[in-house]
Amino acid sequence: MFRGVSQTYGEAALQGSVNYQSPVGWFAGGWGSNVQPYPFGVHAAEANLYGGFARALGSEWATRATYTRYLYAWDRRSAPYDYGELSLTLAFEDRFAATVSYQPDSTRYAIPGYVRNCPAAAYELSGRWPLPRNFALTAGVGYYDLTRLYRVSYWSGSTGASYLHGRFEFDVARFFAEPGVRRLFEDASADGSWVATVVYRF
Repeated sequence: MFRGVSQTYGEAALQGSVNYQSPVGWFAGGWGSNVQPYPFGVHAAEANLYGGFARALGSEWATRATYTRYLYAWDRRSAPYDYGELSLTLAFEDRFAATVSYQPDSTRYAIPGYVRNCPAAAYELSGRWPLPRNFALTAGVGYYDLTRLYRVSYWSGSTGASYLHGRFEFDVARFFAEPGVRRLFEDASADGSWVATVVYRF
């Protein structure tokens, strides 16, 4: 699920990532997943390559600046979809985070058509509230401004719970999205979807 849209039309995904962070705060990494990007439900692979800088603001607050390049391999759609994004995040401990993201060259397929190299923005809040016995409640909400692409903006979000056991994390979440997502991406809307995730950290 990504910003109110199912990247696999509700099917399962296998994902992996590798990260490095220097002692002074620089970090870089990559993330990959199988996807079925809109339209046509074709199978492809998404790779996100990112880098940036994180800095502590005292003992409780931290800030992070990240540049991410979204890349698609084995993508049989007739036009390219790669784009970049700059994000700024302010976080309080490991509990709350606010992120503003800007895509100078956003590229989308949607029902109104294919649009390339138009600016778009995203505004997101996320939270994680620890509970006893390694449980936690999670929630997130975002507002996505696609007015320069399709004259549409929409809200989406999720609520869920997680459990940590050693190197494993088990998550379950329910996603919701405004009707505008379905008008843009049809059955790829995440509204009402439940997702279960198992994560293993090396």
